[in-house]
Amino acid sequence: MDSAGHSDDRLLSRAELAELAGVMRPAVTNWQRRHQGYPEPVRTGETELFSLRAVLGWLDSRQIPSRARASDEPVGFTYADRVRRNLVASGDARHGAAALSSEAANSGVLGDEEERARRLARLLGPMADAVRGGGSMTDYLALLISLVFLRVSGSPRSASLPRTARARSVAATAALLREIGESADEALRLRGVTPGMRTAILRLEPREYGDVVEAIRMTDGLGIDEFRQLVDQFGSRAALPSGEFFTPRAVVRLMRDAAIGDEHSAQRVYDPYVRAGEMLDGVAERLSGVVPLTLCGESPQRGTLRLAGMNLALHGVTVELEAGTTAPWNERVWPNGQQADLILTNPPFNAHGAAPKPREGIAWPYGQPPRGSAVFAWLQHVLVSLKDEGRASVVMPVSAGASTDPREREIRSRLVEEGAVECIVALPPQLFSRAQVSVCLWFLQRSTAVREEILFVDARELGDKATRGPRVLPDEHVGAVVGTVQAWRRGTGFRVGRQGAGHLAVAAPLEAVRAAAYSLSPADYVDRWMSAASPPTDAAKEAAATEQTLSAARRRTKAVDGAVDALSFGPLPSAATFSYDGLPRDWHRVPLRELVDITAGPSYSRLPAEVRSAEGDLPVVMPKHLRAGRIDDRGIERVTADVARSLARFRLSPGDILCVRSGAQMPPALVEPAQDGWLCSTNLLRLRSLDSGGEPLVLPGYLLAYLSLPETMQWLRECARGTAVPSLSATTLALLPVPLPPLSRQRRISAALDAIDAQITAHRELIQAATHHRSTLAAHLMTGVLVPE
Repeated sequence: MDSAGHSDDRLLSRAELAELAGVMRPAVTNWQRRHQGYPEPVRTGETELFSLRAVLGWLDSRQIPSRARASDEPVGFTYADRVRRNLVASGDARHGAAALSSEAANSGVLGDEEERARRLARLLGPMADAVRGGGSMTDYLALLISLVFLRVSGSPRSASLPRTARARSVAATAALLREIGESADEALRLRGVTPGMRTAILRLEPREYGDVVEAIRMTDGLGIDEFRQLVDQFGSRAALPSGEFFTPRAVVRLMRDAAIGDEHSAQRVYDPYVRAGEMLDGVAERLSGVVPLTLCGESPQRGTLRLAGMNLALHGVTVELEAGTTAPWNERVWPNGQQADLILTNPPFNAHGAAPKPREGIAWPYGQPPRGSAVFAWLQHVLVSLKDEGRASVVMPVSAGASTDPREREIRSRLVEEGAVECIVALPPQLFSRAQVSVCLWFLQRSTAVREEILFVDARELGDKATRGPRVLPDEHVGAVVGTVQAWRRGTGFRVGRQGAGHLAVAAPLEAVRAAAYSLSPADYVDRWMSAASPPTDAAKEAAATEQTLSAARRRTKAVDGAVDALSFGPLPSAATFSYDGLPRDWHRVPLRELVDITAGPSYSRLPAEVRSAEGDLPVVMPKHLRAGRIDDRGIERVTADVARSLARFRLSPGDILCVRSGAQMPPALVEPAQDGWLCSTNLLRLRSLDSGGEPLVLPGYLLAYLSLPETMQWLRECARGTAVPSLSATTLALLPVPLPPLSRQRRISAALDAIDAQITAHRELIQAATHHRSTLAAHLMTGVLVPE
């Protein structure tokens, strides 16, 4: 990079090359047309750009004719020499301008983290609709990313953008957007990255000129942390295909810290599928300024490669980004130079066209992968791209560790026997945006040393499940897994078994891996070895605890069984009279509307998704929480007290019954005393018993039992049909005929059914306790830790 922080592999137009080479523009065109070895251009729209590094390599062999040499250019001086000299001069000028711009920009840096967070929240909230108009959210994010990038990178053109505005024309607004896009694209070209931000930004349709100026002003105080958040937002909103999902920051930190450890020797870092540059960005975040870093990356996706170029340019380290392919092993020979000290990557295993082809004249180092899968082709590409003793961390599908394909099993065996596999970490599911896949991290090392064991870490139960969106892996869980790997690697402080954060770890010797047919799935070792790793005294305590739980469940079951056995039922006396519809004379068939008040939940506009979160003051009950006649509060969302006050008429009271209003019909649920004051959500109907003379017209327990009958549920489903989404209106539900006995009979019916419900619950708990007790005993008995007496 030059003194202004620009890459030696910047992308230049013919006119810019001509100016640097001191020739007329047609001369550059002639070089391209007449010489087959002249570098091919990179196309962006109708524009052709050329890699400066490639052109310099070609110009090194072209001496300047005597008639064209300047007085200070000696004989043998090449066009490449002239370009390099002019680059130094222009770089010094740019550096001075950038320093002035950076100084001006830094005068407005926000030191308050909360203030920066408020600005970012406003930019992503109210400002978004005003600026994007008919454009997409991703186009708007491209604008914000460009503005923050220009400012943090010290671009002189950032300081010239307006910060105040009066009413301006539509044409002026378009011109301002064009200026921002062209500034970002110029900065990208100077770093060797194909431009393209201008196209996205020009798709925006701001309401007025001042809205764009306000966005410029509000991004002034934002920095690298906010830039990363905007990139993450882009990844979650851009509806990227499965092969392009950005890697979560927590996963990047785990891969980076476990691979680097306490060492700071990694200088050349490579990601063969760079996505948005999150892997290389994570390394730069830790090692920039500690060691002389060179970050290298490839990607066939020009759009995300642009984000990577901007992301990495902010660190001030050497960056080499190239337009790669989904199958680099099909395009060139194995690397024989420039191998990396460290590789972190998340390859697209199922990308179209990535299946490995036979390599003519070049052997796969660990065996030919099957033609239908690129998993082990990527793995071998990573290993041959490492220096001796270099390390890598690769995101791998779970299936790769235990697949039964003969070729894949053979490759795994050679990886294990040659010491390439160091550690396997199984991650929790749902970490990736909009992807439910489970993955493992494979930690590899290119070493000739014999490895005596492989570490298997089962971290599948770690992380916090967000109400919406992907699972979150908190910093303490990342640190705990990294600490486990480092302790095992150092040989100090590592103990087989359950670790501090709750994850499991086993160091399996090679003979165990051979016995498992070279499976590299942590479950095959953790599940098998955990009991054997427990001391006999701990195993005995664990078995005694599960037996105690089982005994308590037996006592509860015996008690409820006795209560149900005491119940007796018989037919009405033969002298009893019945009404015309088959009910006893003292019963009545009454429309539901005469027994309860039916209230539909609030409209979506009053209770939208954005006001609900895992944090808050008051739970909101939704259809998914209605389970077995009760409200299951697992994963429930909440609202603030202010929101709850505006929805007071939708609060719940003990004895209320909730029915599904919109969506698949399921049995209703009874509100219990612990749920007093909770909120009813949009897609529910609340039923509240009416009184007469201080007595309820219908008991909640009785009504719940009737509404849960199969024939009643069928009636509700039939009434909810007729639309794409089943919907049951309050008006329709009010017509449901309910057989109504006297209150004394309702109480007896409710008591009998409650007793049987309690029996069902107790027996379920007994089955669960017995199953858990058996699993505990089996694990310890079959590893010899406990023995039958």
